[in-house]
Amino acid sequence: MTGGYIMGRGYTPETCLDEVKKALMGLGGRASAEEIVLTVRKKGHWSDETIWQCMESNTINFPPACRHNTDIDSKILFLREDGNYEFYATKWHGRYERGKRIV
Repeated sequence: MTGGYIMGRGYTPETCLDEVKKALMGLGGRASAEEIVLTVRKKGHWSDETIWQCMESNTINFPPACRHNTDIDSKILFLREDGNYEFYATKWHGRYERGKRIV
């Protein structure tokens, strides 16, 4: 079965990452992990662990995430020093390789 079937819980056309993006946009473009998880959880399709893993694996400056997914073009989140997430933008955050800033 394709993309939307989630471990026997039913079908959804959105992926967890789609919902993370929507949540972050709806929260003003900057939010804590907890706020994002709570917002995505309301959709009822993903466990907290799945949401956390989705966020971690799509964060450009989270080195452990690069162990499994080295495609930096797929990384859309940036974890700020204050613990909040925002959308990654090379212009503002710099370039990253394997989770570390290179420029």
